[in-house]
Formats: sequence, C-alpha cells, structure tokens
Amino acid sequence: MPEPRQDMHVHSTFSDGANSLEENVGEAESLGLVELGCVDHVRADTEWVPAYAAAVAALRERTEVRLQCGIEAKLLDTAGALDLPARRRGVDAIYAADHQVPLADGPHHPREIRAALAGGAVSGEEIVSSIVASTAAAVQSHENVVIAHFFSVLPKIGIDEAQVAIEPLDELARATAASGARIEISERWRCPSARTLRPFLERGVPILLSTDSHRRETIGRYDHCAGVLAVLADG
Repeated sequence: MPEPRQDMHVHSTFSDGANSLEENVGEAESLGLVELGCVDHVRADTEWVPAYAAAVAALRERTEVRLQCGIEAKLLDTAGALDLPARRRGVDAIYAADHQVPLADGPHHPREIRAALAGGAVSGEEIVSSIVASTAAAVQSHENVVIAHFFSVLPKIGIDEAQVAIEPLDELARATAASGARIEISERWRCPSARTLRPFLERGVPILLSTDSHRRETIGRYDHCAGVLAVLADG
C-alpha cells in the first residue's frame, strides 16, 4: 500500500499548473508530505524538459521532501508509443495517460469514439481492449512508467469502468509488474476503482497516491483515494 504522506502527481507553471515548483514544494512541506511527484505535460516538440529537470534537481538541495521529476505524455497507439520529446535526461518517471483513445492508427478524440460506439461501428469491449493493449505496450516499451489516471477516458466515451472484464486487467497487471512500472490512484479523475486496482495490488505493483493538482490548494488532499485504499485494505 502507498505511503499516505505523498502526492505523486502535481503540475507546475512549466506546463498548465497555476503555481511554481517552489510554491508546490512549499505546500508539500507545510502539509508534512514526505514525497512529491513533480509532473508536467509534454509533447514530442516540448523543449523545456532540461530546464525543468534542472529546476527539480536544484530544489532537492533545499527541501527534505523527496522529489520525483516526472513528465506526462499521452498514449498514442496500441504499439505503446507515447507523445514524448527526445531530450529527457534528468526525468525520473514517465506518466502514460489516456488523454484520448489510443487505437492502432493513432489517438482518437473521445467525441469521435463516443459517436462510433453509439452508431455501432465499434464495441465497448474493442475500445477497452485497445486502451489496455496500449497501456501494456507502453509499460513494456519505456522505462520508469507510471500508469496515470487509468481509465479516466471511459466516462468521456460512455463506458462504465465497473463493466470492464477482470481478465484483461489481470494481464495488464502482470505486464506492469514484470516491467517494474507503477500505477496511481487519481483524486482529480476519481479513478481507477478498487476493483480495477486489485489485480495490480495482488501482483505487487506499487500504487501511488496522486491528486493531479494544478494548484497548490489541492495538493495532498484526499477523499476518493482514501476511500479506494480503505476498500483495498478490506480485502
């Protein structure tokens, strides 16, 4: 089970966060957190990663909070490609996120997939299978992956996470464990559920607590995550 005094997904002004790295670390210190995941959005053409990694490294010298330098990139396809820049030195973790729906031919907007589902052009099982396959391929193709807000795209396309079969989740958990990857519980996106996470817990996959905060006032504050942990602890 995760360290409760952590927040492993917090954005800064390097991407779309409202507060600086320094302000986020200050908030973590005031809350008594022992670990903070600095995570900012990137794309293939992002150029500021070296400066970002250097800024996180400099902050490590001025705080007792353990800092992780992470970048968040969207899943692109079922081969596990991620929207990543080439220059990533100093980055500790890559957060693989389902910002869109990754299919064999690339990412698709949720509106497009929702319409395809409504029109019968594709089934929910096929879409879930593609998301799971993309995530499994990503953890196997890249080092130090964190599966970010897993299944956050499902409500956007009208699929209930509770209806996802356990078998593909267990296969993904197996691949995640074998790759040494991790998975987060997201306070902001209220996913994944305890049911989804249980195969990962049983396979020994490290589970992280994350708020996906974009402002300092929400750092380290948990409601959904605490509830998921309670269900997992009950067995």
